[in-house]
Amino acid sequence: MKAVLERLQERHGTYGVDWMGFSLSKKNPLTYHHIQKESEKGKRTLENGAPLTRRAHMFLNCLERTRPELYDEWNDLFKEINKSESPPTEEHVEKIKVLRKKGETIEQSYLKKCRKWFYEK
Repeated sequence: MKAVLERLQERHGTYGVDWMGFSLSKKNPLTYHHIQKESEKGKRTLENGAPLTRRAHMFLNCLERTRPELYDEWNDLFKEINKSESPPTEEHVEKIKVLRKKGETIEQSYLKKCRKWFYEK
């Protein structure tokens, strides 16, 4: 059985970027994001996942702590894309741009703060 992340890629395509608009690279590979967290009984399924690069995933986790309303907006978009069972549409891409714009002003400062949290553990 193929890994869920591979199946997500096949079903939705990635075309060099993840669902948050972050570019894929060897240093920034795809990861599996649980829309409903494992700690809240979220399973590793196609319907509960979003393909995010490592950097996007870290940023999303940071948003969960610092801007939960924006974190929720992202997860709502991921659910919408999953329901389509196809690659993100132009409408989805526009929503990604809007959400990225909302996070743009906070990305660098919060990422610095989040790095501190991640490395303090």
